[in-house]
Order: sequence, then C-alpha cells, then structure tokens
Amino acid sequence: DQQLSMEREALLKLHELAKSYYCNQLESKNGARAREYLEQRDLLTTTIKQLGLGFAPPQRDALKQHLLDAGQPVELLIKSGLVLQREGGKTVDRFRNRLMIPISRDTGSIVAFGGRSLAPDQQPKYLNSRETPIYSKARTLYGLHLAKSAIRRAGYTVLVEAFFDLAQAVQAGVTPVVAACGTAVSEQQVKLLKRFTSKVIV
Repeated sequence: DQQLSMEREALLKLHELAKSYYCNQLESKNGARAREYLEQRDLLTTTIKQLGLGFAPPQRDALKQHLLDAGQPVELLIKSGLVLQREGGKTVDRFRNRLMIPISRDTGSIVAFGGRSLAPDQQPKYLNSRETPIYSKARTLYGLHLAKSAIRRAGYTVLVEAFFDLAQAVQAGVTPVVAACGTAVSEQQVKLLKRFTSKVIV
C-alpha cells in the first residue's frame, strides 16, 4: 500500500538524519566522554567511522529540536521511536547521554539504534529502539550489511553476542561476523542468515 511505503521511506530518511546528527555530536565538545569510552574499548577512528558510531547529548530534546529544524513532522518523530510522548503530550528524546550505535538492515538502511549508557548510574546499560514499521528486533542481525559479501566468500558466518564483540572482530579483520544484540536468536534471524550461508559458528 502506497501510504505505508511512503511512511517507511520517511522513517528511513529520518534515521539517516539522526545518524548524521549523532556522528557530529561525537566529534563535538559534547562528545568527549563518549570518545574517551571508545578509546577505553580500544576502537580506532576507522572502526568508529565504519560502524557509524555517534553520541546522543544529555539535553532532553536536542535531537527532537534538530529534526524539527530540518522540517521533520513531530508525528513522524514519535512514530520512529526516537522521540517519546509523555503523559500530558510533552515530547522528549528517547536516547540521552548515550553512545549511539546505528542498526541497519541487510541492505544498509538504518532502521534503529542501540544506545550505551555513559554514566555509571544510568539504566539500562543498553537501550535499543522500540519496534517500529521499519524495525523488528527478531528480523534484524547487527552488522549483516557489512558482512554479507564476506560471508558469501568465506562460506560461513561467526555469530557474536553484542555490538562491541562485533566491533572488535571487524577491527581485527574478521569480516564474516554478525551480532544478535544480546537477544535469543530467532527463527527469522536464522532464515535471514540462510540466504547467505548455512554454516554458523557461534
């Protein structure tokens, strides 16, 4: 249906805008703590850029304001899950003071984000996007868009648990690697992998 297809396109564009914003924030004065954290995890600038890592500032509605200024309608921001609507109608950013990890589908389009807390008392440690018209956790494997041609070449894939396991593997030159992002592996994820290989090393 055309309306649904247009909405999905709009949501994908919104996620691209959010990714650019988070990447710029990581490079800014604001992002010093996040850069420090990445250094502690021994991630090189090339890996950070390859994975599109960014930073969500601590302000309540920094991303919301940026996207509204870019002409994005508030209804779409709420539908994307990047902005939450509180009781009483007030809207705030879902991700604040977090290291931001874009999650792509196998085509490379960004459909969601994972946010790693940067303050010791900030819970949960990892906060992911909620399910939306473009994102279903059970149907998504982190890093597949980067790994699919390497998986085909190698004839197998290495399945790891989380974002930073994948980042370290990619940095070490292990390219046929995907992550389940801390959830149990679903039937849909297995079917998705089967399009590329039937040999999985867990």
